[in-house]
Amino acid sequence: MPAFSAINVEPEENVVEEVDTTKELQVDDALKLFQNALKLHAGGPRCFDDAADAYDALFESDIFKFPEARTEYERNERRPDGSFVIEPTFTPGLDVVGADVDGIGSSLPQAFYLAYKNHGQFLIDNIKYKTRVSSASGRHAFEADAIQQYANRALEDFTAALDRDPSDAELWRKTARVAAFLKSARISRYGLEAAIELDDDPTVAEVEPPSLAEGLAGEQLKEQLEVLGDTMALSHPIMKPICERGLPPYLERFVDPLPFLPNPTKLLAMPGTGPGEDTVTRFLIELPSSSWTELGMALVRFVAANGLCGQAVWIQAPEPDVNEDIQMEVDKQLQPPEPSSPLQIQDSAVPESKSVDEAKVEPEGARNEPAAAEAPPTNDQATNNEQSQPAPSRKRSQSAAGIHDAPEEDNGDVKRSKRTRRRDTAVEEVMDPATLLATQLQPFQAADQNLFQTTKDLLENLGVTDAVTLGRIAEVLDSCASGDRSSKIQNLAANDLREAIVKFDEDTANILLSKRESTQISLSAFLEHSKSGPQRALEAPAFDDTLDLGHFVEKVNSEWTTVHDVVYGFVKALARTYSQYKWSDATKTSVVQVISRLDEAIYEEAMSEWLSLLSSRQQSEALPEMAGLALMLFELHLDIYERITNPSSAVDQSTRLETRGRLERWRDLAAEILQQRAQDPNDELALRFLWAAVINTALATDVQRDHIISCWHSLRDHIAGCALGDISLPNNAIMPEISTAAAEREISKLTTMDFFLGLFQEEKIGSRPGGKTKVDRAQADKAKAMKSKEDQKKAVSVIDTLEPVLNPESVFVSVDSTDVSDAGAETLTTKPTKQPIKNCASQWLQDIWKFLQSSSTDMRLLLWARLGEAYGAIGYTTKQFSCFLRSIETVVADLERDDYINTPAESRRALFMTNLKALDDLVIQSLHLAINDNSAFDVIDDDHLKNTLSALAKVSCLLHTAAMYEDEVRIGMSQPSATGAIYTEFLTKLREMQARAWSLQYTALKVGIYQHADMFKKPQSDLADYLAAVHQVLGLRKSCKASNKIFLKMMRVELLKQKDIENWEDYLGQVLYDLHGLKLGVGIWEVQDHGCPAETLERRQAMQLVDRITVLANRMTMKDLLKSDLKTTIEHMQGAIGSTKSTTQMILNLRNFTEYLKTPIHPLHLYQALTGNIDLDAVTIHTPESALAKQGWFFLLGMIALTKFKGVDLNRRQTPGATDDLRIGAAFIRQQLQFTPDRWDAWLRLAECFDYELDEAVLWTADKMNKDRADLLKLQRNSIHCYTLALSHSYSWASDPLRPVAAEEDSEALYDLYHEFGMRMYASSREPFAMEPFQHADQQRIFIKPAMQGTYKKLLHHQMTDYQVWKYAANLFKKAMEGKPKDWKNPYMVAKCLWKMYQKPLEELGEKSRLSRPTMEMVIGALEKSVEVVAALPKPRHGQDPVLEPHYKIVSVIHKLVSRGDLPAQEGANILQRQPFAPDNGQEVTIKDPDDWEEYMIKSLRHLRDKDKSNWQHRIIIRHARVLFDERDEEEGGAGLIAAKAAFQVLRESMFTKTMVMNVWKCEAERPGRHHVYTERYIRLMVKILAVMNDRINLEAVLRRIRKKGIDFYHFGELWQSCVLTYVKLLRQTFQINLIEEDVFKNLTPEGFEAIAERVSEWSATPAAEEHRALGAMKEAVELKKLNANLMKAGPIDDLINDCYSAIYLDIKGEFPTPEQALQSREEHSRPRGDATPVEGAAGKLSIVYPGLESNLLGPLRSGSEQPEKPLSHAGDVAPRGRRPGVRRLDVIRKAEQAVLRAAEGPAKSAGAQRSGSKSRASSSGKNGHGSQRGGDSEGEADDDGDQQGDDDIEMKDADEGDAEDENIGGGADEANGGEGDGKANGDVGTDMSSPGSVHDSADDESDLSDLSDVPLDYEDHVPASLLFPNLRRSVDDGAAGRGRAETTSTDDESGSSGEEEEEEEEEDEDDGTNGGEQDDADDGTEAEGGNDDDTMHTNGDVVGEER
Repeated sequence: MPAFSAINVEPEENVVEEVDTTKELQVDDALKLFQNALKLHAGGPRCFDDAADAYDALFESDIFKFPEARTEYERNERRPDGSFVIEPTFTPGLDVVGADVDGIGSSLPQAFYLAYKNHGQFLIDNIKYKTRVSSASGRHAFEADAIQQYANRALEDFTAALDRDPSDAELWRKTARVAAFLKSARISRYGLEAAIELDDDPTVAEVEPPSLAEGLAGEQLKEQLEVLGDTMALSHPIMKPICERGLPPYLERFVDPLPFLPNPTKLLAMPGTGPGEDTVTRFLIELPSSSWTELGMALVRFVAANGLCGQAVWIQAPEPDVNEDIQMEVDKQLQPPEPSSPLQIQDSAVPESKSVDEAKVEPEGARNEPAAAEAPPTNDQATNNEQSQPAPSRKRSQSAAGIHDAPEEDNGDVKRSKRTRRRDTAVEEVMDPATLLATQLQPFQAADQNLFQTTKDLLENLGVTDAVTLGRIAEVLDSCASGDRSSKIQNLAANDLREAIVKFDEDTANILLSKRESTQISLSAFLEHSKSGPQRALEAPAFDDTLDLGHFVEKVNSEWTTVHDVVYGFVKALARTYSQYKWSDATKTSVVQVISRLDEAIYEEAMSEWLSLLSSRQQSEALPEMAGLALMLFELHLDIYERITNPSSAVDQSTRLETRGRLERWRDLAAEILQQRAQDPNDELALRFLWAAVINTALATDVQRDHIISCWHSLRDHIAGCALGDISLPNNAIMPEISTAAAEREISKLTTMDFFLGLFQEEKIGSRPGGKTKVDRAQADKAKAMKSKEDQKKAVSVIDTLEPVLNPESVFVSVDSTDVSDAGAETLTTKPTKQPIKNCASQWLQDIWKFLQSSSTDMRLLLWARLGEAYGAIGYTTKQFSCFLRSIETVVADLERDDYINTPAESRRALFMTNLKALDDLVIQSLHLAINDNSAFDVIDDDHLKNTLSALAKVSCLLHTAAMYEDEVRIGMSQPSATGAIYTEFLTKLREMQARAWSLQYTALKVGIYQHADMFKKPQSDLADYLAAVHQVLGLRKSCKASNKIFLKMMRVELLKQKDIENWEDYLGQVLYDLHGLKLGVGIWEVQDHGCPAETLERRQAMQLVDRITVLANRMTMKDLLKSDLKTTIEHMQGAIGSTKSTTQMILNLRNFTEYLKTPIHPLHLYQALTGNIDLDAVTIHTPESALAKQGWFFLLGMIALTKFKGVDLNRRQTPGATDDLRIGAAFIRQQLQFTPDRWDAWLRLAECFDYELDEAVLWTADKMNKDRADLLKLQRNSIHCYTLALSHSYSWASDPLRPVAAEEDSEALYDLYHEFGMRMYASSREPFAMEPFQHADQQRIFIKPAMQGTYKKLLHHQMTDYQVWKYAANLFKKAMEGKPKDWKNPYMVAKCLWKMYQKPLEELGEKSRLSRPTMEMVIGALEKSVEVVAALPKPRHGQDPVLEPHYKIVSVIHKLVSRGDLPAQEGANILQRQPFAPDNGQEVTIKDPDDWEEYMIKSLRHLRDKDKSNWQHRIIIRHARVLFDERDEEEGGAGLIAAKAAFQVLRESMFTKTMVMNVWKCEAERPGRHHVYTERYIRLMVKILAVMNDRINLEAVLRRIRKKGIDFYHFGELWQSCVLTYVKLLRQTFQINLIEEDVFKNLTPEGFEAIAERVSEWSATPAAEEHRALGAMKEAVELKKLNANLMKAGPIDDLINDCYSAIYLDIKGEFPTPEQALQSREEHSRPRGDATPVEGAAGKLSIVYPGLESNLLGPLRSGSEQPEKPLSHAGDVAPRGRRPGVRRLDVIRKAEQAVLRAAEGPAKSAGAQRSGSKSRASSSGKNGHGSQRGGDSEGEADDDGDQQGDDDIEMKDADEGDAEDENIGGGADEANGGEGDGKANGDVGTDMSSPGSVHDSADDESDLSDLSDVPLDYEDHVPASLLFPNLRRSVDDGAAGRGRAETTSTDDESGSSGEEEEEEEEEDEDDGTNGGEQDDADDGTEAEGGNDDDTMHTNGDVVGEER
């Protein structure tokens, strides 16, 4: 048992032993090598080297190392004892191997057999090739060592193959033949005997008839035995049938299997001598190849070199290769055929028993022999039968070898491997090959059937009844339902086309591919085409160029033959084939060269023979041959003479005379010989001589034409009287046929010669002799005009001549009805009548018609071309087009004539290609005119059109044959017949012809359909279906791109012209995709890839598509359009169209529009727009782009860009979006309006662009609202103007009776107009815009006073009031409600407008406005209507909140009405209780007093808040707080404080965090910009609540939050000022800082104040100062001033600091030293160290330092002190340098800040500690009592800014004081400190830390070190911890202790506050714009970036905790 067993592997059931398949795999590998070698072997000599390597690799494979690879002889030779078998013994067994699983045992011997046999054949092929190309000649090439080695190896291979299969008779024959070559007669005889003794017992007398191979082997053996004279062997029973029956003559050539190998065993004697071994030297004539052609040319070259010498010649020619068509012996049946499908892979390893030679021979009759039929099949044959079935895999199974497979379960313990089982399973799942091919072919057949059925239906409807045409189409339709499509095509021309492809020949293809030369319309061309008539009925078989050449050469070489005899023998030999076989062009050239150059020798030999024949008695036997020879030479010389004497010949006269002499000599000889023959009227030779004699006569120059015509008439009559049939002479061009018809053609040619001579008379233009070199231009133009007139005259003459000849149906002549007597007297005269020329044609014209009927196709096409050229010369293109169509009909008709059908296949193929080429050229010319000339079909009558349609249908059926063949190749049913560039070009040419033919067919069908429109219900749809059918046929075959996409371009143009097509986008979409790669993204059909490369879309093409693309775009919503492929197509088209160039008219219109948008809003214009009476001045624009604008192209582009911007809703974006798309959209819409200024939807969308730009400006920040209101005002006015124009033009559009029915998109746009216009009006009337767009006080106009008394300014018109705006907006919203009654926003906005109008005081309204002022019932009804609409909406999905705005609004309005006293509380409660969201499910509520109402309102609001799960509705929260806290009640005690606490608790729960971060989410229905208004109001409310609560801590936090968020609050400056004033007031209340009305320091000198300030600074750092209230307030005030950073005027803050500093001074004044001590101390510091400092004149000096100190400390304050509440500026308060004695306010502020900084540093340290600590940060500590209120979160944190600021303040010096003054002040400070040790230390510290003076002392304003331009971004990050409100906790305690005391409140409230009525109006206003939104968490984001202070840390925690 194994040591390890996997537990996760489940064992298989019925576990059996796996078979080792190594051997199977090795056999597979060997078969692959064999297949490769076989393919290379079949490649011919160029692959022989690779094939040799492949065979070497095969024999080195593993299977040849098996024991089975040894032959039986080798196994016997290798027995251990080395003895041979003498007595019967058992053959040694083979090694034990694995079981034969997959038929290896049966296939392995076959593999060995095939390998050796084919390798032997490969060696034989090498011998054949090498000897052929060897430089050695004759037998010397075969005697080479390499050749001998090849033969020996081949013999060994054949032997090894025969060891595996000794039944192969053909292989025995080859073995015997190779042995004979190696001069082994014994092995040769043995092989032949073995071949004929395969199946017969030699002892049996009666033997079976031999097979073909056995019969051939017997014939070989018989010849060898006869050479040996072995009569006994010939008498053997096996030889009896061979000797008696013999071999049929047609099989004699196959007796020798290897005829190219020498056979020394044929003769017992030595081989004969060659030419070099004769005793007398012969001339050697060496032939490159064995052919009569080469022999003839060799004779010509020999005579030219050596002359006609009398010495004998020796002809050395290669052995004729009877098997030249068989390049090598490769058993092709063993190779798997190229699979027609992936499933038709056959096993290539199993061989056929018969070779290629047998396969070639068997069809000739041997297969039908009884012996072969009844012979039992061999193993090979059985295997072949099995192999003929499609094998499922490359390897053969057991069944393939004849071994039946047992079921899996019956196989015992042996089981095939998993790989084999999987392979078999996979094969079973594969589709049947036939089904697979049919499935692949089905789409092509379906498309073809649709197209041809459509074509047939259209033709039948148009009256095309031609049975042949309909039959051709029916053939194609039948082929669409058949698997074998080609069998259904019976048309000969179609089959010829298929044969031309299947049997591809480059020469034939080049006829079609070559460029057609321009037709030479001349007499020479006519004569050339008129020579040959129709093709002969029967074509003679091709001449075998090697026929009997071997016997001729052998005869010449065996006798003493001179060159005269060889030449004459050559001519006599070919004379026998002259009339029976068709010579090749090379052969005829060779014969012509021989008879021309060696005519003298031939004639002498012929005369000699003829003379000897005359004297001979056997004259009758040899006379016919002699007559045939002489007649042939006469006819050939006649052919030669005609060629050199035609008009185009350039042969000189001497040659012509010489040829004429030879011609007459042979004519005389032929006549003499024929006279000796018996006179027989049916003698063929005599008839040939007569015909040649007539032609000879016609070629004479002095014979009259009438005589020639008489001769032809006589000859015609003679032929007609003879019983002979037509005589064919295939090798003579001048007389190819002798028949009555040929004679008739000659007569017609002669009789019509005059006609054609006049027609084709060529004008010879000669140069003008002499003259001027410079031609005057006028003369040149005149000459050109004259020449043009002459050309037109000639063209008219040609038309008059050819039109009756070619198109007699269209010619009518005037015939007078006059009887003329024989005497010529008129008997009767009537009016002339017109009759067809056919009815009164002359004999001459009839002869011409007859001649043309029998003429060639080229001849008639030449005449049609001449006629078409004439029509073209006079500009009559319509008739020229008709000539082209007639030519097409001519070609098609000739392909069906008997002359073409009876033409032999070889000649017919070239003729077909010629006609196809002509047809292609005609179709190209016709299609060009049909597409580009609208009048092309004007003269095409109905019959002509039918004939054209019929001809084109036949052409389409003909060319479709090529498409069907390509289908078979494409799906793998067939293999390509060829490869290479020419083959590919040929198929491409056919595809192009097919595309052009279908295109031309369409143009003809279109004309026919329009001419018979009554027969078609939907003509345009029928044409579109036809185009689509053609497109599908071409597209499936990737042929759309053929002929430069001519069909696609035509189809595009036609589809754009047709207007009444259903689903036209399906047709056009595929066309555009094929042409330009554009997708429409619409339609039912899916766009297919037709393999067409995309072309660049040009501007002209793009502009043509605009109409259709715009229609498609208008069908889609913009949302869907942006997602579809159509958007990409539109952008691509716009890129092709490019930008529009501005014209003067466009600039004028744009300027008018721009000026209009700048005007103020006129109230009258708004009301006139409702009736459509507003319009702008504009001019009409006529440019190419006008058509685009008419279709709305620019509007579409603008809408796409605008919709892209609108795709992400403004309220749903997290960051500001790019406005590029918005501006692009506005630019396109403006461009549209320049062309179409009355398009109302364009004005609407332009207004939207302005609206969106405005929304983008106010949505994210309030910066523009606070600073750049002019830009916002401009955008609002532009928007309102655009809405006004849109409203006016929409009224005109809606009133137009001719306009189309309004689509859904129009209704939607109209609704957008009313709703958005109303929203714009309402939004502009409310904050943050506040009616500014309607105010135009700055736009006044100058008017002249009456009586010219001056001028005055006055507004152009009245401004619109807010009441009017609300009324106008309400009207628009009501109109919008009609469009969308279920949209809640419109009734909601109506209710808001009515509510605003209701709240308007009556005294502010005019008389009419008072009458129309809405009542309270109207307001409540509108509110209930909005709630009703909202309640009817579908319930929101899970996780969504319902729409709460209308529900909250009605609660808010009812509360206000009750508060105003307009509505009783109980009635208000009843109204609210009947609403859907009423509390307690609408139960009845009783309200008795205001407290009940307040409780009810709070309950209602809480109920609504419960519905707001996401906490979006911040208005509900604020309303709840306002209900609790009345802003008019700000008492700090009693109910006011309680209400404030309650409101603060409500806000703290949902809106403000613990660190006073305001979380206000932006609602979806909130207008852009309104959010900043709300946040400003909420801060004001919270500040009021905190002021009432005396909560300085939270108020401080609020200040910090809003200071950094200035851009988030509307009117932030006013808001900040209000908050700061409230905070200053709260500081005074908390720290009990009273207003000091008298300046405490007014009597101090600056020096004295400096000393006091120094002492105050030192005192502020002591522990006692920490608890001082004034110092704490001063710290808070200093910090507030830094936080303010000059945002507001710092007067109130400076007053607080001044009061605090004064309070400190008054409180600690008693601790200061006396004046004498202070003065002494300053003098000690100023004196040098070590000197005594006597106190002298102390009293005098004290007066300088402290003038009036004792008497004025408690003096009155300085007059003019400012109120701290008023933010007054102190700039300019500082006195100039020469000021009166006293202390400036600025100095007090500066010293106060220094004291605060000094207090932040803590108690004084030693000098060393100070120096070391000066480089480090000052940290807050608990020792000084600061920072405790922050909970210790920032303990240990350091901050640099505070210390650095303090150091700067200490180190800076006053600019007004010098160094000495500084020293004095410093000295005074030291003296004031006093003390011994501590005093010095303190003095040092005080000197270092409190250096007096500042650069700000000389400043002229109130700026100081803390006045920054703005708050730094990292202010809170680096503020000193000790300065962040250090006495915060203490102030809380102080505030709590002092709340019972009455404190002074500010009489002046915040500047932005107002009465309750107005404030609640503003705050109640909801924004219900169409843009939704999310919470603006910019506050949170900024707070999250906060610094290291405690507040920031708390803020972070709160924000993170509350974010969603």
